[in-house]
Amino acid sequence: MKRRKGKENAVARAVELVGGPTKAARVCRVSNSAIHSWIQSGRVGLLRHAVRLSRASGIPIEQFVGDEEEED
Repeated sequence: MKRRKGKENAVARAVELVGGPTKAARVCRVSNSAIHSWIQSGRVGLLRHAVRLSRASGIPIEQFVGDEEEED
């Protein structure tokens, strides 16, 4: 997956606000490698994880989920 061009990586910002990848992994109940994959892609795949990250970081869920078409 490619990161969306021209947009801030809201997932990376949310992870930072939560306290880093390890804390975000605990909050979302996933592995550290899952968090790093989300940061690379700029989105969170499953809604339940996105909700947890959104609640913990205060960033609206719409900023890191959705069906926007990615640019090449």
